Amino acid sequence: MRKLAAAALTILSALTLTATAGAASEPQMRFDKRMAAKSVCFTVTNPRGTPSVLYGKRYTDGAVSARTPAIVLVHGIASSTANWDFTPTWSTARALASAGYVVYSYDRLGYAKSPYFDVPGDGLTLTTREHRRMLHEVVNAVKTGGYSTTAGSDCSGAKQLGGLSNRTVVIVGHSAGGWIVAGYPGTYHDVAAMIQTDITGSSAQGDGSDGGSTGGGFTPDPQHPDYFQFFQTRQNCEDFNVDPAGAVPSAVNVACTPPFLVSPYGEIADLGAMYAENDVAISQIGPGTPVLLTSGDHDTTAPPSAARADLAYYQAHCGCDVSQILLPDTGHLFQVHASLAGWVEDVVSWLSARGLGA
Repeated sequence: MRKLAAAALTILSALTLTATAGAASEPQMRFDKRMAAKSVCFTVTNPRGTPSVLYGKRYTDGAVSARTPAIVLVHGIASSTANWDFTPTWSTARALASAGYVVYSYDRLGYAKSPYFDVPGDGLTLTTREHRRMLHEVVNAVKTGGYSTTAGSDCSGAKQLGGLSNRTVVIVGHSAGGWIVAGYPGTYHDVAAMIQTDITGSSAQGDGSDGGSTGGGFTPDPQHPDYFQFFQTRQNCEDFNVDPAGAVPSAVNVACTPPFLVSPYGEIADLGAMYAENDVAISQIGPGTPVLLTSGDHDTTAPPSAARADLAYYQAHCGCDVSQILLPDTGHLFQVHASLAGWVEDVVSWLSARGLGA
C-alpha cells in the first residue's frame, strides 16, 4: 500500500527521510547533514554537430562509489533541473539521493542554463530524437565519469573532472521528458530501468472521457521566434500543473511564480514523428529493461484513461516487465504534491525488487 505524505505527518524511515508538518501545516522533507548538491557540466554534441555544454546537478547522501546506481532525471517543457529540487525541504532529487542513489539532473539543451540561441531557428532542431541522443551522451558520461564539476551556479567558470562514475543508470522523464525516455531503452539498450511520468509515451491516448490539458499555450518568444512561452500567468501554471487537494504550497509557489522559462519549438513541432518513433522503440525494449509508468489521478495531460491505454500499449508491445502507479490527489507536476513522498518510496521499492536497490 502507498504511504502518502499527509498534511500533518509522514515518516519514511526506509529512505532516511522524514516528511513532517511545517509552516501552514504543509509537509516537509528533512535530510541529514551528509546531503550534498554539486553543480555539474555535461558536454554533448548539438544538432549542428558541434559541442554544447549542459548545466546540471549531482546529489549524494554519504559515501558512494562506482557500484552505486545512478538516477538521471529528465525535465519537461517550461522546466529545468530546478523542478527536481524545488526547496531544501521538498525535493525529488534529494529524496532519491537520501535513499542511497547518486542522482543527476540537467537542463536540456535550449532550456535555462543550457542556452541554444546562437543561430536563428536552432530551437526547431531540438526535437525529441535529438534530446534523446543527447541523453545518451549524458548517460555515457555518468557511466564513465566523463563530465565536469564546478563551484559556480552555471558552467561558465572553472571546471574539474567529475570524480565519480556510476556503472548502473536508471532514467526518469517527466512530461515531455517522458517522451524522451519512452523511446530510450529500445533505442540504446544501455540503462538498467526506465521510469516515465505524467505523459503517454506511446501513440495510445485513451478515449478522452476524462478531459484535456488546460492552462498551457504556445506563444512565440518575441526575441526568439523558434522558442515559445508555455505559461503567461501564475494561474496558467497552476491550472496546468496542480491539483489543489494535494498541493504543497511552498513548492507550487516556486514552480508557478513568473517569469517562466521559454521552450524550443522542436519537440512540439515533431509530435507525429515522435509518437511513431516511440512506438517502434517500445516494441524493441525486451525483457532486460523494466519500465515503470506513473501519473497523477488529476493530470489533465495524461489523465487516467490515457495512462491506462499507454500501459496496455506497453503490455502488448514492449516484451518487458512493465508496471504502473497512479498517484492520488495529484496533477501534472507531481513534484509539487504531497504524494511525492509516496512516489519516492514506491520507486525505491520497485527498483529494489528488480535488483536495483541502492
